[in-house]
Amino acid sequence: MTSDPPPVLSQLVDALLPGVPASPEGAAYPAGTAIGVDRTVQEIAEGLPEGHRRAFATLLRAVDSPWLNLVLSGRPVRFSRLSAAERQRYLRSMAESRLAVKRKGFQAVKQIALGAYYSEPVPGGGHPLWSRIHYAPAASAGVAPDPLADVGPVRPDGDLEESADVCVIGSGAGGSVIAARLAEAGFRVVVLEAGEWFDARAYPRVEREAHDRLYLGRGIVPTRDAAFGLLAGEAVGGGTAVNWMACLPPLPIARREWAREGGMAGIDGPEFDRAYATVVDRLAVSTRESDVNPSNDALRRGSAALGYREGVDWRVIPRNAQGCRSRCGSCMFGCPYDGRRSTTVTYLADALRAGTRLYASTRAERLRVEGGRARGVDAVYAAGGRRHRIVVRSRAVVVAAGGLQTPALLLRSGVRGPGVGRGLRLDPTTALVGEFAGPVRTWEGPLQTIAVHRFQRSDAEEHGPWIEVAPAHPGLAATAVPWIGAEDHRRLMERLEHVATPIVLVRDVGEGRVSIDSAGRPVFDYTLTTRDRRNLLRGMVESARILRAAGATRLLSLQTPYVEVGEGKATVTEAEFDAFVAGVERAGVREHAIPLYSAHPIGSARAGTDPRSSTARPTGEVHGVEGLWIGDGSLLPSAPGANPMMSILAVAERTAVHLRASLGGTGHS
Repeated sequence: MTSDPPPVLSQLVDALLPGVPASPEGAAYPAGTAIGVDRTVQEIAEGLPEGHRRAFATLLRAVDSPWLNLVLSGRPVRFSRLSAAERQRYLRSMAESRLAVKRKGFQAVKQIALGAYYSEPVPGGGHPLWSRIHYAPAASAGVAPDPLADVGPVRPDGDLEESADVCVIGSGAGGSVIAARLAEAGFRVVVLEAGEWFDARAYPRVEREAHDRLYLGRGIVPTRDAAFGLLAGEAVGGGTAVNWMACLPPLPIARREWAREGGMAGIDGPEFDRAYATVVDRLAVSTRESDVNPSNDALRRGSAALGYREGVDWRVIPRNAQGCRSRCGSCMFGCPYDGRRSTTVTYLADALRAGTRLYASTRAERLRVEGGRARGVDAVYAAGGRRHRIVVRSRAVVVAAGGLQTPALLLRSGVRGPGVGRGLRLDPTTALVGEFAGPVRTWEGPLQTIAVHRFQRSDAEEHGPWIEVAPAHPGLAATAVPWIGAEDHRRLMERLEHVATPIVLVRDVGEGRVSIDSAGRPVFDYTLTTRDRRNLLRGMVESARILRAAGATRLLSLQTPYVEVGEGKATVTEAEFDAFVAGVERAGVREHAIPLYSAHPIGSARAGTDPRSSTARPTGEVHGVEGLWIGDGSLLPSAPGANPMMSILAVAERTAVHLRASLGGTGHS
């Protein structure tokens, strides 16, 4: 049960989100505490890993300690004793501080509080911002007939034991493929999935609920230093149920790295091409439904105006859409129309129809490894207030829990080779904002349909940035929009209807590591290299150039303090653009002073021939443990240089072939 928020937390929330009376322009904004944001922040904080919980508690003590404030700011003040105006100045000084620890503390409270405030209706109706920007959650129309009516998960009513040929942990891009291929070959397969099962009618439509029910950590998974926010799906179908449906192949140079550095024979040739083509066919990947919404069109128009070539410098992104018809823009909340060809309705459905047993809401706690061989999995089913112990005994185990959870499960289970957890790649991501005279509404229509690849070639081995588009639903936008004062932040949010939001991604040179804390929960260490930092900055500048060429009337960086040019009426002038670039470059990319994200964690249990630097053999089987396989993006030796879903699916097709051969013959069903 969540404890009551301490008074200083409530005071912080109301300093970030004070109440605003009604005006001729719109309804009143309630204060954050009036709608329970302080309680939400407390609840989320109590669910964070141990290290972040301690840091959060320390922050609350620090802001109300005169002695710590004397050390940090030169003034022996208590936050609780300050006036409303002084509290605003106090928070701004934290946000803009040269001390990373102060910026980190500010961002921790700001992102959770503002994200919660804007991501769900206020009691008694909608949300005052939503009506001002013409935002409304997509209707949950559902589909008829339900494509999954004949399949579904096992719903245990007590503790139980299962036996199988193969136990697959995770139902996303990798695990579902392997489950399908083995089940179709006659093997008995059990799939364990930590997330919930949803049919198309049941996906949540409101942003806050979607984050709570469809994402790992309720959508809030920080790195150890909290510089990055990591997004990972946690539902049946994994990331394929909630991603933005960009279906892009890995760069040829990445495939050559996988063959050379990972020892993955054939992955740079026709064998992988055939696997990729199989995935394209099964997921109905094409550009037929890659409709271009206004946010994506800003990238397209700007690129064309600058003379960039379609198919060379930029492209229309293929999508795994069939029957989407651009009816909403809530792909990250699951598809209520069955227009997304996720693994749930393709590979996993194939597996279930071939006899696979799926346990949803079932978290794998530990692998059973005996005598150097995987023998099964201990898991816990938790749903509807019930908890049951699930034991699966199997000849082989496939860990496909994602780049964040797969190495943690290995480590909790005593699989602790020196390569386990090394090699975490994130495709570091940040964003920029361009405002236009007319409405853009990034939350309407397909989310990502234009990608600019021109600048990947600006750095050796194509480690330069590429540019796509992100949806700016209010909660996610609120976490990214800089805060230098409550009124200023609110006014920026009220311009949301008119902004395009390109994101910059980098095929990172650097890498991080996954470890576990004393409770066995994953801890993520990742620090930007100078080279990756430089490429992010280059991508921000090029995004701004494209937005200006598309006719942007204002440009805004997400740095704190932010850089802004343009009056919002006429196109940004050349002089304004030059001043903007100079300001952005001067501010740079500093942790806790610009939002940094990743939705592409990979490489943390990577393939290779040397167990000192890799987790698995080139085939996918873990070094030193027979019958234990890696079946997700953790296996990739380096970043693919594109949204990784298609790479993971195609590599899983390859892994399934090797696993089937290792099992021999057909299954025992």
